[in-house]
Amino acid sequence: MIKTPSNFDPQAAVAAVAIGNMSTMMGMWHEERITGVVSSPTGDPAAFHEAFEALADSFPNGRPAATIVSSVVPVALEQIRTRIEEMIDKQALVIGEQVDRPIDLEVKDVASVGMDRVCCAAAAYDRLQRSCVIVDFGTAVTVDLVSDEGSLLGGAILPGVRVQLAALHEHTALLPIVEPAFPQDPIGRGTVEAMQNGVCRGLAGAVRGLVEAYATALNHWPQTVATGGDAVFMAPHCDFLDNVVADLCLRGVGLAYTKHLAAMGL
Repeated sequence: MIKTPSNFDPQAAVAAVAIGNMSTMMGMWHEERITGVVSSPTGDPAAFHEAFEALADSFPNGRPAATIVSSVVPVALEQIRTRIEEMIDKQALVIGEQVDRPIDLEVKDVASVGMDRVCCAAAAYDRLQRSCVIVDFGTAVTVDLVSDEGSLLGGAILPGVRVQLAALHEHTALLPIVEPAFPQDPIGRGTVEAMQNGVCRGLAGAVRGLVEAYATALNHWPQTVATGGDAVFMAPHCDFLDNVVADLCLRGVGLAYTKHLAAMGL
């Protein structure tokens, strides 16, 4: 149990940190909004220190009142936890440890669900207040469903575009290293275009198929929200997406803190 200092201000701005597989995003959570978002490569403590220091300098008192962390990378979490405590002389509050998950989960194994999925689902439902699908286009692509009652029901996990293209190169003798792209012609006239069409258009089709399957289970088409590093790249080719929200996970981190305060009666 974290003891609350006598001079603690529950209205003060705090730092929200989301540690992903490739990048770590951070921003200021204040008055139910995320601002000042910056990022650093995950696994680079020096880059995190620089980014977090720049973020902290933007706070009214030169440092956040608290720091709330979501992580899917245990090794990076330990590095960042230490850095935060050195920089602001306060214990980092980690979702799933000191702070409860911001949404109920109706899954077989709660502990196995990545905290990024949890935070994104919580943020989307908090805004929509109805069943919704969250598509996170990251290193892995997750397609998750939240019920009308506000519980994360689970979803699907696919390899992201870069993982798929890298796998084709690494596990074949002749296929080259290829950057993600949507060729104008959906029929690949060469190897590169064929790989790009297969992976990028194929992923868009796979996600559409999953959302349609969820809609069938719900008996109505759910609001669908996209986030993640490749969301802007994929969105123009996914006409079933309703919104793209780059900082969705950070909003979920902030929401977890808000609910934490409410549970403490603050």
